[in-house]
Amino acid sequence: MRMLGWFITLLFALTACGTAANAPLETNEGDGNVSDSKWLFDVETEQTNGELLVTLTVTNNQEKASSIDFSSGQKYELVLLNEEGAIEYRYSEGMMFTMALIHETFEPSESKVYEERIPLDSISAGSYILDAQLVLAAVDGSEWKDADTFHKQVKVEIK
Repeated sequence: MRMLGWFITLLFALTACGTAANAPLETNEGDGNVSDSKWLFDVETEQTNGELLVTLTVTNNQEKASSIDFSSGQKYELVLLNEEGAIEYRYSEGMMFTMALIHETFEPSESKVYEERIPLDSISAGSYILDAQLVLAAVDGSEWKDADTFHKQVKVEIK
């Protein structure tokens, strides 16, 4: 009976992995706000058709190739906070991500763009703060300790 329980747990875990898809949509050269001289991280938002389109752009601002390692399929976290600081939306809530190391190489000056759509049907009109952050494990094989480089807060007006 105990083996059956382990088998069911393993089966559940294996079938649940991989339900998120947040691979880069495009690769191009681009501009962003300098947070670290080696990397640029920019966050843009646009409200359309009852959704908030969030675009994250990561740029290698070096003259050599560089890599980012993610510890799971979750490459970023997005949190929408109301004026009181309460969470109205969290990207990862209710999501399951693959538990595998993901390695992405960025050529010199290369940008990778990630997009996410936040449904606004349950979010009232008003002023919000979008907190966007890459969820990474390492840069060039070394643990990344500068949390501010890939973290940005953006004011958002929901209409």
